[in-house]
Amino acid sequence: MESIRSRPTQSPGYPWRIFWVLLIASMVGVAALLPYILGLFGKIILAQPLPMRLSVLIVIQFMENGLLFAAVIALGFLLARKVGIETPVLRRWLYSAPGTLPNGAVSVPVVSGVAVGGLILLAFYTIFFPRIPEWPIGVEAMLPIWKRFLACLYGAINEELLARLFFLSLLLWLLRKIARKKSPQAGVAIFWIANLIVALLFAAGHIPSAKLFMPITPIVLAAIFSFNGVASLLFGYLCWKRGLEAAMLAHFSTDIMLHVVGPMFFRG
Repeated sequence: MESIRSRPTQSPGYPWRIFWVLLIASMVGVAALLPYILGLFGKIILAQPLPMRLSVLIVIQFMENGLLFAAVIALGFLLARKVGIETPVLRRWLYSAPGTLPNGAVSVPVVSGVAVGGLILLAFYTIFFPRIPEWPIGVEAMLPIWKRFLACLYGAINEELLARLFFLSLLLWLLRKIARKKSPQAGVAIFWIANLIVALLFAAGHIPSAKLFMPITPIVLAAIFSFNGVASLLFGYLCWKRGLEAAMLAHFSTDIMLHVVGPMFFRG
């Protein structure tokens, strides 16, 4: 199997075309998440005293997210170029970069994402759900499939930009500095340390939303960290070996399993 690490794909100068494509995609991800968020948390949101109309708050959130992800993408690319994290598909598409993509550029991340999503569902329904009956799978199952499908775009785009393009690149850069490595590529040990830290941060980032539905007990924490941590480790590995797009495809496939397929098995 050809590895993208064996060939340079960097375009001259800063990849502004990719920056703008990813920034627009991040705004699409935010918009796609809104119907899902309002479906799950609408009653909770409306029960709170709002400082202004909900429509105005949504516009402000869009503006804030635009600034946030512009910074995440801009800084992420500066760091990614220093540690060897690439975007081979976008570079080939937007810059006509020479060379071939890795074998199974689509199939490998999709199959990997479906597989890890299936394993998480198996563990959820057999081990965790009987012990965490308040898990909001029933609430999610009541949402229309199109809302659950659109929400998967946010995970695949926005969460990957934040977790992989920015945080993974930042940690790889910092660890290389600490270890005084001069090679532009992170070593295996440095990568797995960074990948594990990102996985823990990624899992911890799901705790606040879980608190809205259930008390955070040790078994709930075990579920959150095992599900999200394992998935994050896979996404990080694919990003390192195959590029950011592979992590996005795998994340999307996993979320389809968890948020579209998984709730279909719920029997309330």
